[in-house]
Amino acid sequence: MKVEIPYLVIEVNRRLFMIDAYFSKKVEKIEHVSVLIKRFKRDLPREAQNPLPSLITENEIKFFLKNVFSTLHEFSGKKVDERLRHMRKWNVHRFLGIPSGFKRHKEKEEELARQNREILLALALLQEVLGIKSPKEFEEINIKPVGWRYYTIKVREDGIYNEKGEKDAIYTELLRIDKGFMQSIHALEYNQQATW
Repeated sequence: MKVEIPYLVIEVNRRLFMIDAYFSKKVEKIEHVSVLIKRFKRDLPREAQNPLPSLITENEIKFFLKNVFSTLHEFSGKKVDERLRHMRKWNVHRFLGIPSGFKRHKEKEEELARQNREILLALALLQEVLGIKSPKEFEEINIKPVGWRYYTIKVREDGIYNEKGEKDAIYTELLRIDKGFMQSIHALEYNQQATW
């Protein structure tokens, strides 16, 4: 299946980036939005034959990015707190000699650590794009929409590929780990089959 994805090109503090204007609103986890922002690629076409609808408009891009950034900033602190609470509780049980299931606690700690890393990486990517460290600085940056580009992907059984036939690591990974993205792709496949 061939899919033409609309990318909104934005200028952020005199640097150009592009954001997936369809799947950014379809992913299940907000931390996955960060990987859908790319450096501007001039070789992408300005027009498409049958693109997906744009779910992010030029007027709302600043609000959308502010919401994503603020949410990630808040989540990063909450995940650290949750992880520290779990570690303290586990250590108290160990100190008092109360058996509490080492394997279960270790698995939970590993899961919390993984979630924390994912959120912190997403936040770091967005901080790099926006050039800020905290939500308080958001009003100081200038985000200006400057146009549209279209990125074509082909969905195959073994992953997602670009038009050149190269595997797209980001979209392939999202297909594996994000339920919202996966359901969107399956819905597109179903709709395409229904129109035949």
